Amino acid sequence: MTVGAPHRRTFLRFLVVGGSLAALYATLAALATTHLPVPKALSSATVWVLCVPVGFWCHRRFTFTASRPHRRAFWLYGGTQGLGIAIAAGVALLLARGAFWPDIVVHLFAAGLAAVTSYLLNRRIVFPDPSPR
Repeated sequence: MTVGAPHRRTFLRFLVVGGSLAALYATLAALATTHLPVPKALSSATVWVLCVPVGFWCHRRFTFTASRPHRRAFWLYGGTQGLGIAIAAGVALLLARGAFWPDIVVHLFAAGLAAVTSYLLNRRIVFPDPSPR
């Protein structure tokens, strides 16, 4: 299966937007797990939830511009992010140490794992390709 130029451009935009969102998430999550007096998994998941509306808007506006969103796109996007929350919380629970710089790496790793799932689900379900197959 070959990937056409429009899909490559979409994927590159996804990497730029997703990378920016991952950096935002990782920074906020590392600050939260370092400074907030709540369980690390909870603070990580809370930051992720706060990033969901920003992520949906950015992907709709900049990443999947040629696609027509599913009529329940926001809720589907939220569902895909639920998987991301589970990954982020699990990784934070297992690997976050409460030290800012090591936790940045932990949260970037979690964001990368979630990004793979997110791209595949968003491309196929949330913002499906309008061209006939």
